[in-house]
Amino acid sequence: MKKTTKLFFAGAMALSALTLGSCSKDSDDPTLPPIGGYNNSDEVGAANLVAKWSFENNFTELKQNIAGTGTNVAFAAGAKGQCWEGSSTQARYAVYSAGSDVTGMNSYTLSFWMNSDSMKFPLADPTQGHGAQGIFAIVDPNGFWGGMNLFIENRSPADNDTLRVKLLVENKRAGVIWAGQGPILRIPNARNTWTHVVLTYDAATSRFSGYVNGVLGGKMEVPYGPALGGTYIQYANDPGGLDNPNGAPLFGALQMAPSTQMVIGSHQFTTTPALNTGGTQQPWATTFAGKLDEFRIFKAALSSSDVSALHQLEAAGR
Repeated sequence: MKKTTKLFFAGAMALSALTLGSCSKDSDDPTLPPIGGYNNSDEVGAANLVAKWSFENNFTELKQNIAGTGTNVAFAAGAKGQCWEGSSTQARYAVYSAGSDVTGMNSYTLSFWMNSDSMKFPLADPTQGHGAQGIFAIVDPNGFWGGMNLFIENRSPADNDTLRVKLLVENKRAGVIWAGQGPILRIPNARNTWTHVVLTYDAATSRFSGYVNGVLGGKMEVPYGPALGGTYIQYANDPGGLDNPNGAPLFGALQMAPSTQMVIGSHQFTTTPALNTGGTQQPWATTFAGKLDEFRIFKAALSSSDVSALHQLEAAGR
């Protein structure tokens, strides 16, 4: 049996309920009513799915059946079945080969459930579970940052129970001056709570969007923001503001540095050894100390209706 998980969210976020219990029918039961036109979560965006981890006591990537190499990997009860369990006392991560379907994405969607304390401050020396915690990276072996870097950003005393989820992407396409862009989605009241997060980027419009529990998110920290409403346009150079008074060109199609690896549960420079040339431990960074479930990568930006359907289906154990 799978567990059903829903979450109350207030303010700019939508309101939904958090319940845990056993479902009465198998998640693939064809008699269950469709949600958003889909019978189960694997049908959502299926043609554009390039990677998936369910962590059912196994850290194999399921779309390409990539086994990966794990370090101290552990599992626990998750949002849907079992989940990845990080640690505040030891580094836990898994490294995988990465094919062109992942490294060659021009647009993307990252979808995952997370449950994090994230209330620890960075220290003077690198300490497990403190500071910016790496969740996922597509490796750039010659750069400090990877081509794509998902992590929980450092917090301040003013953040309280707010998680700050950052996605730093490095665009190597010719003509992009602001190559590294890292919006931060602020998620209030999310400490130690299962929360569904979806981050999308559409290369055709250069629009980045963040969703929390199936709904377009609230405040987002951007270089020329903050952006309210959970969405904004990314530009290839300094736009001078959200309305682009400088007339900067769009960020456009993503082009990451050549890569053959990706990592779950860590930055590329917090593995042992580091996955990038010359990478070293940093006092403000560590591997992921929280829990992670149903991690999916798509090579397209999911629509808002598909994001909502994916959240509801996974929350229902489907």
